[in-house]
Amino acid sequence: MGQFSVGVNKLRVNVPVTFGVLHLAPLWPAFMAQHPKVTLDVTLSDRLVDLVDEGFDVAVRIARLQVSSLISRQLTTTRLILCASPEYLRRHGAPRHPAELAGHSVIAYSLLAAGDQWEFFSSQGSREPIQVKVSPRMRTNSGDTCTAAALQHMGLVLQPSFLVGPHLDSGALVEVMPGFRSTELGVYAVYPSRRQLTPKVRALIDFLVDAFRMRAWPA
Repeated sequence: MGQFSVGVNKLRVNVPVTFGVLHLAPLWPAFMAQHPKVTLDVTLSDRLVDLVDEGFDVAVRIARLQVSSLISRQLTTTRLILCASPEYLRRHGAPRHPAELAGHSVIAYSLLAAGDQWEFFSSQGSREPIQVKVSPRMRTNSGDTCTAAALQHMGLVLQPSFLVGPHLDSGALVEVMPGFRSTELGVYAVYPSRRQLTPKVRALIDFLVDAFRMRAWPA
């Protein structure tokens, strides 16, 4: 793959902000080294862009993908994890059921597809979702800001494992209600049409699939 030539071309890529900084930024130098004739133009945005109208070749999206005209390749998965700092839980106690979230301080990600209607699945019994409406003390369109607030003992957050995984590993955050798991999301590379799949796009997608093959976050 390192000898593959994709011509002198600009490759416009749209990626989510936090995922782009944490997990994609370290990969771009390796891709450019493999494909020195490609010029990368990487835009970080959590807004859902229109690839065709805005001229992007590829986007990375983290979602439960709906039916669309876009073609996708799954790179990996991530899970939304409800967590808080040990100090917050010491002060306020830990909820044992989603219904108890109404009595807790919640820091909400404002771009979450489900909004303030959080969804959980019991690890035992029915597979029907348990939905609970939260009343956030704070909303933000930044997962990093949510996580920073949780690390400062401000409340509960529902954030993806690719972001909070290191804090769970260190003990700075603790998973709450582990018997009730929230949504699992796919991480996808999406592009407008398989018929228009240029060599530069194919090269990037194959590179990302390979890069994330062995990547894992808390399950």
